[in-house]
Amino acid sequence: MMDVQEKTIMFFKKCGVYDDKLKNKTIINDVNEDFMDLESLFESFFKEFDIENSYAFDVTRYFHQIPFFNKILIAFGFKIKAENKPSITISHMIKVAKRKEWFDPE
Repeated sequence: MMDVQEKTIMFFKKCGVYDDKLKNKTIINDVNEDFMDLESLFESFFKEFDIENSYAFDVTRYFHQIPFFNKILIAFGFKIKAENKPSITISHMIKVAKRKEWFDPE
């Protein structure tokens, strides 16, 4: 039987948001990730792990809403400097899954 940590890691690996070098320090809300993709990723996570207060999660606080033009630049491999948003790592999401509630990363 998998524990919560393994299940969380498997969830993000399946979604393609896991860096084998960074492991649990992988940052999920990277600036180069698409806002809509992240939003649905977190929705599925909250559903899958039965997070009770998912409404407390403020997408605008953590996700970069990137203008269309910048998305094109990113698609061509340009790095876009965006405002800093607090990072959400896989290890934070493991804690969220264990508590069964969303809380802001320190």
